[in-house]
Amino acid sequence: MLEILKVLADEARLRILRAVDQAELSVAELVEALDLPQSTVSRHLKPLKQIELVQSRREGTSVYYARGPLFGDPDFRPLLQNRLKDLPAAHSDAAKVDHVLDVRRRKRLRFFDEVAGQYESLSEPGGGWDALSTALAVGFSNQVVADLGCGEGALSLMLSRFAKQVTCVDQSQKMLNLVEERAKEIGTDDKLTFHEADLEAIGLDAEYYDAIFVSQSLHHVSTPKEVIQRASAGLKAGGRIIILDLLKHDHEWTREQWADQWLGFMPEELSEWLDEAGLDIIRIEILKGFVPDLSVLMAVGVKSV
Repeated sequence: MLEILKVLADEARLRILRAVDQAELSVAELVEALDLPQSTVSRHLKPLKQIELVQSRREGTSVYYARGPLFGDPDFRPLLQNRLKDLPAAHSDAAKVDHVLDVRRRKRLRFFDEVAGQYESLSEPGGGWDALSTALAVGFSNQVVADLGCGEGALSLMLSRFAKQVTCVDQSQKMLNLVEERAKEIGTDDKLTFHEADLEAIGLDAEYYDAIFVSQSLHHVSTPKEVIQRASAGLKAGGRIIILDLLKHDHEWTREQWADQWLGFMPEELSEWLDEAGLDIIRIEILKGFVPDLSVLMAVGVKSV
C-alpha cells in the first residue's frame, strides 16, 4: 500500500488515472486531453503500469491505456474514484476526453458518409462473400435478427429475403438511406427497421433477437467488449451472435484508409469477451479474406438458456 500511495502522490498521475477510468486512450490522446507533454505522460504511465493501476495494449505502432486490475479491488476502487473526482481539473479533463472520443466518432462517421454507395467496390480487407456465406450457414430463416454496423446493407438485404424481421444499425444515416432504397428495389423494405446509432451506445430491446450479426464492425469501435455485451443483452435465451472481423494484423494503413480503431483480434480475445457476456462459444474459425494476408476471424456464440 505504501508503494501505491507513493505513486499516487502526483497530480499528473491522478489526472491520467481519471482519464483512463473514463475511456481507453492512446498516449497521443492523453497528451491532447490533459495538455501535457508526451514525455511527461509517458514518464508517469510507467509507474502506474508497474503497480497495475493501468494496463496497456499495442495496436501496431500505437499503445492504448486503460484501467488496470487494481481498479477492480473492492476496497481500493471507491477510495480512488472519490479522490479522482475531487481533482481540481476533473471537470475540464472529462470534457476534453469527451472531445477526444467525439473526434474518433466523427472520423469514423466522415469516412462512412464519404464512401456511401461505393463501399462494396472498395473491397474492405476482411470482406468477401466466402466469409459471409460461412457465417450465414448458421441459419436464420423466419427469425428476428439484427445487423450491427450494417454499412451498405449487403448482409441485411440477404437476411431480409427470408428472415422475419431485420434491424439495421449504423452510425451513418447516408448508409441507412442507401439500404432502404435497395430494400425497396427487391421488395423487402417491409421487413427492415433502421436505427442510426453508434454501436458503443446502442440500446437493443432486451431478449428480443434470435440472432445478431456483427460483421466487420468491431474493429471500428473503441470498446468491442462492450458492444458484444450489449448484443448479448438483446438476444433471447438460445439466441446466437455471429461475429465476422479481421484476424490480428500489423497493417497500419487500415487506420487511415478504413478508419480502423483495432488492427483485428486474436481468437482468444473474442473467446474471452463472449464468455464474459454470458455466451457459450459454438465455433471460432479463421477464414480466408478478400486480401490474402488479411484473414477473417469468425466467432459464433449462443446465449445460455
